Amino acid sequence: MGNRLVGYGSYLPEKILTNSDFEKILDTSEEWIVTRTGIKQRHIARDDETVSDMATAAARAALANAKLQPDDIDLIIVATTSSEMAFPSVAAMVSRDLGMTNNAPVFDVRAACTGYVYALHSARAFFNAGMHNRIMVIGAEKMSRYIDWTDRSTAVLFGDGAGAMIFEHSSSNYSGIIDTVVYADGRGYGMLHESIKHTVEMNGPETYKHAVQLMPQAANFIMDHAGIHADDINWIIPHQANQRIIESGAQRLGFPMEKIIMTVDQHANTSGASGALAFAWGMDNGKIKHGQLIMYPAFGSGLTWGAAMIRV
Repeated sequence: MGNRLVGYGSYLPEKILTNSDFEKILDTSEEWIVTRTGIKQRHIARDDETVSDMATAAARAALANAKLQPDDIDLIIVATTSSEMAFPSVAAMVSRDLGMTNNAPVFDVRAACTGYVYALHSARAFFNAGMHNRIMVIGAEKMSRYIDWTDRSTAVLFGDGAGAMIFEHSSSNYSGIIDTVVYADGRGYGMLHESIKHTVEMNGPETYKHAVQLMPQAANFIMDHAGIHADDINWIIPHQANQRIIESGAQRLGFPMEKIIMTVDQHANTSGASGALAFAWGMDNGKIKHGQLIMYPAFGSGLTWGAAMIRV
């Protein structure tokens, strides 16, 4: 039971926080931030702008791109770890805000920066089971909620935004979400987590070490499992954590940087939204073409990691 991609969309808040802005509030500099992270700016949501607001905006853009109506969707999966409310799910609020009336099931996936790959993994399973015809997968995060604005080691890393993709049932097994793999190791939860002060707490060196090892491992597994060679892949869209992790991962995989979609300089780390945002950027800028093969490796808090392969 195959599937195909029929639409995509994204949303970024209007407010942009540059590295120069951080120079005014922290003991840091443009050079320090860019050298260590590759980040030059990030989008920050308004105080009254919620995760569901951003997710709904991306969903509307994807529906318009696919020329579909909300009730054409029969499952919504939202990857997020930053919802303002424990319940209901962000997916339920998106369904409400889209005006859906078809009683389609909806749920959130909570796997931090690997969340979008986990959501794609879930969507693929539903298609393979023959249970749904058209699934919307959304990644949406308001990471600015968890920023300690006095901690230069983490404050400069994160941004807000949302991206969405719509897949529908297809008889072809070689389009849409072709293959996925996800992993977790709860023993590593302390490397990157929410502190007692509800801010990001991270062991940077350990997180880096694991990310540059585990993302390439997941990508290699997908290629082996799907019987696809590295030369067949047109683009790698890694989780946009920082430039050094992306470059190291590309080197381990043997991929030139020319085949890497990188938006971390513009968006920073948007956690579970980063893969969908980077894909939308690649499409909007004419880099990604119809028929091309995309690899998504990701790593995040949990520890969680995995990869997905998509044919556009």
